[in-house]
Amino acid sequence: MKYLKRLSIVILSAFMAISLIGCQPQTKNNEEVQKQFDEFIQTQFVNTMESDYTTAHTFMVNPKDFGVDMSQVDVNLGIRITDENLKKSKEDQASVLKEFKTFNRDDLTDEQKDTYDIFKFQAELDEKLNDDKFDYYQQIFESMTGIHYQLPTMLADWQLRNEQDVKDLISVVNDIQPYMDSALDYTKKQEEKGLLMADLNEVIAYCDKVIKKGDQSAVLEAMKKSIDNLSLEKGTEYKKQLSQAFKDSFIPAYEDIRDTMKSFKSGTNNTEGYAKFKNGKEYYELLLQKNIGSNKSVSDIQSMMTKAYNSHLKNLMAVATKDPNIINKSEPKTNYKNYTEMLDDIQKNLFNDFPEVKNRSYHIEDINKEIASSSGVAAYFNIPPLDGTDKKQLRVNPNSADVSTVSTYHTVAHEGFPGHMYQYAYMYENMDCNYRKAMVNVDAYTEGYAVYAGYEGLKYLDEVQQPLLEIYKEDELGTYCLVVLSDIGIHYEGWSPEQFSEYWAEQGMALPEEARDVMYKQLQANPCAFESYYVGYQEFAAIKQAAEEKLGEAFDDKAFNQAILKSGTAPFFIVQRNVDAYVEGEKTE
Repeated sequence: MKYLKRLSIVILSAFMAISLIGCQPQTKNNEEVQKQFDEFIQTQFVNTMESDYTTAHTFMVNPKDFGVDMSQVDVNLGIRITDENLKKSKEDQASVLKEFKTFNRDDLTDEQKDTYDIFKFQAELDEKLNDDKFDYYQQIFESMTGIHYQLPTMLADWQLRNEQDVKDLISVVNDIQPYMDSALDYTKKQEEKGLLMADLNEVIAYCDKVIKKGDQSAVLEAMKKSIDNLSLEKGTEYKKQLSQAFKDSFIPAYEDIRDTMKSFKSGTNNTEGYAKFKNGKEYYELLLQKNIGSNKSVSDIQSMMTKAYNSHLKNLMAVATKDPNIINKSEPKTNYKNYTEMLDDIQKNLFNDFPEVKNRSYHIEDINKEIASSSGVAAYFNIPPLDGTDKKQLRVNPNSADVSTVSTYHTVAHEGFPGHMYQYAYMYENMDCNYRKAMVNVDAYTEGYAVYAGYEGLKYLDEVQQPLLEIYKEDELGTYCLVVLSDIGIHYEGWSPEQFSEYWAEQGMALPEEARDVMYKQLQANPCAFESYYVGYQEFAAIKQAAEEKLGEAFDDKAFNQAILKSGTAPFFIVQRNVDAYVEGEKTE
């Protein structure tokens, strides 16, 4: 769902999805400027919501309460990806940024200054990414995160709240083929310009699975079930219309994607990385910054992840030195038989280390069976609407072979408590600004926090020996450091598959040829897919380590976690600012 929002907003009007309802001026000297700034931010929020139905439906149950007029919203899958729309987007962005720059940061409240800094970070980065020299550099059909891959999950999880939502869903499904036509037109031009970079076989294989299911698709059945849950008088008729839309639009769209990808096999497709394109290294560095939530350079991240890798390796060896046989032991098991037991047990200890939240109600439901079997995803959390009152939704894979593994527990901690589900509960309860709660596109904060929180959750596994958990953690983090460094190697240094393989062999992890090809293609076709998780984690880890060193025994996990959660979703210089304030506050007491 987030990827669909990114296609229709980031590529067309990247930084305008924000709202500051509830952020009131704190001083009288510059009240007029502060009021104008809030109005400016609110206007961007409304414009974004009224220009993209899927985003509006995702984030709002009652749009009128946010000043959004849904009669102004075209009910479709998203803005068409055309040269005309891309040009208009750049013009709109330039206009918005020009207006934004009329505000003097010093005239704003402390809360608004954070908002200003976050807006500025995103706007200026998006402006650079949208430079004409990077036209057609964005890859739409990435094998892990492409629109074709995300669409079934979005539809299977689509929330129907009333009869109008059902009518709108049918319109969205009918719009899938026209929308995909625009995406494919963009991709065909991309290929003609020599700027296509896709794992064609993987995309074709995925589309074949979707097409083979046809109208027996579990995705269609999930949407029908959602209609049934409303018990509408015209429910049967709506399901017939939905089935027809699925047959006439959804399936043909995947046939078009498959056929187009097949046609590219005889054309021009970059099977290595962005470094092979004229402006590829420069574009990749900007893409990296977008995915790591900071302006750090590629070399900065290479140094950070190399240092982190050496640290994880050192920690792993320290544990192994105490017990040489521990490395050969299999992954430890827990005593859990289901996901609810895990989350309930975590909550018993949660508030020893994290600030309290009131609304912890949740509902666990299986991932759609087709998505579960094709994606291999263990679990995921559905981001709730800003004004929603329903229980938080955690989806889990029914095909998981063994719920009792530590990796399953770790995934649930990442997606549930103290990870995403807790993270959003805290934001929604403690922040007044909707922009800070939901509309900032800094995945490195969101995912980096969840990785950090998932590992923090391991300390609650009293039944498992901590050395085993340390081995599990350090081994996994060390491996992902190499993954991030390999992503940089492919897309910035221009590594071939052979160079990629040589790098892993130098680290003492020689890869069989088949495994090498799978890993290389995954990174090559999905640039920066892992950075938000693991560079984000290392940022949190480094900030925490520095705070611990400064405070010594005065350091408190709960207070630190409150400081990082206070940031909302933000670039890391905002996180650092809040942690610095916490540290200074402790020093003066």
